Amino acid sequence: MTRNAFSRRQLMGGAGLTGMAGLIAACGGESPPPEPAGGGGGGGGGTGEGLSWWDHFGGLQDLHTEWATTEGEAIGVPIEYSYNEPSQTTEALQVANQTDSLPDVFSNVLGLPLPALVEAGWLSPITLSDEAMARLPEGTFIEGITMIDGEIYGLPALSDRQYWACTWYNSEIAEEVGFEPPQSYDEMRAALQAIADHGEYTPMTLALGAAGRIRDQVDGLAQGGGFPGWQGLRYDTGMYEYQHETYINAIELLKEISDNGWLLPGTNSFQIPDARGRWAAGQIGFFIDGPWSPGGVRSLNAEHLPRMAVAGMLTPGGEELIITRGAPAPTWFVAGSSANPEAASQLVETFTRDDYQQALAEAMDQPPLNLDVVSQADVIDPYAWLIADFKERVFRAPQAQVRNVAASEALARTTPIAPHLGDIIQGYLGGDISDLQGELVSLSDAFNADLDSAIESAAAEGFEVSREDWEFSDWERGTDYTY
Repeated sequence: MTRNAFSRRQLMGGAGLTGMAGLIAACGGESPPPEPAGGGGGGGGGTGEGLSWWDHFGGLQDLHTEWATTEGEAIGVPIEYSYNEPSQTTEALQVANQTDSLPDVFSNVLGLPLPALVEAGWLSPITLSDEAMARLPEGTFIEGITMIDGEIYGLPALSDRQYWACTWYNSEIAEEVGFEPPQSYDEMRAALQAIADHGEYTPMTLALGAAGRIRDQVDGLAQGGGFPGWQGLRYDTGMYEYQHETYINAIELLKEISDNGWLLPGTNSFQIPDARGRWAAGQIGFFIDGPWSPGGVRSLNAEHLPRMAVAGMLTPGGEELIITRGAPAPTWFVAGSSANPEAASQLVETFTRDDYQQALAEAMDQPPLNLDVVSQADVIDPYAWLIADFKERVFRAPQAQVRNVAASEALARTTPIAPHLGDIIQGYLGGDISDLQGELVSLSDAFNADLDSAIESAAAEGFEVSREDWEFSDWERGTDYTY
């Protein structure tokens, strides 16, 4: 495992960070960056005459294109909206930052702690009216996650109560082949075998070429399988343990699916739009995807929507699903280089309104921050069912930076570990890695050493932070954590 300091410096665009130079983690893109979409608008090197707005939400393109037009007229500033593929967005923002042409408003894909972004100059404070603040659920803004010293720097517009490895399947194929919605790993194997035996359809596809996406899905499957933490980090001990049996079980399930020939040929190289598009064509039984799948499918082939069904998320033996997530992260940022941060804040404020939240629900992409609006929204039944399931099964996780804001200073000093979990999964499924357990132990060791080093660095500069900040021995699975 290695630390990729060069890519981190690239992401920060050469910005000097007081006490943080060269120490901020980056979330690297998986594809070459596109040309900066639509130029910089009012951000950075723009003219200041209008606003530019970028995001990575594929299912929201139509909504956001219309929203940019109508809200630009209301605000009195033209808004240029651009969409980038998720695997390209981080690098697109990196290029824009290096050329002083960041969009005025952009979605959060950077994977960096908020204090690091603020200190590097990436962000401007967001000003919200009293009316907007009153619309937001209690606990929306958390120091160190969406606020710094009481100032808002990131607006959550999407719910933290969700899971990502949803078992989507073709209801027409299920009826014809004759299988029930799978809840356990064995039931999934049986359903895939039934489709294979039937002979007319392909059992499954996945976005295996998107290492970040398959990493996220295995993180979810492991937690659903009983891992006492998230993204390899245990809540109870504060230690990384990717070699936990829940990770092994989830990865071995994918390996068996691949080895049995149940995947569409070419799946190993598929990016998200490739896999989703092929599933939306209607000849494939299963596709693991997030709750945003209906929105993405509609943009690719709306005729597939009536065939979409979902079985929640698999657990190894069909156990009751319990998921834990942290406080809502920022969805939207205003660029620190924006020439018109006031108008940019006005645009961001519109995302708190009920009409946007309901429109967000009806786009069937990321679930809205206010999950209650979904019951009145025009959505397909499987999406409504998922939202209701989220409300029942997703609980609030403990977070070191919420209990101790100084923990953010250590998180800002962590570095990207390569290869990451998704890379290891790709290598294991492709046959390049044979010792899965050994690779996962090495991954855990690298993450643990990196966090220890980051904590030591922050403590040496006077911040009161220790590994104990990551230990929550009183955490109980299936309850909202309170401090």
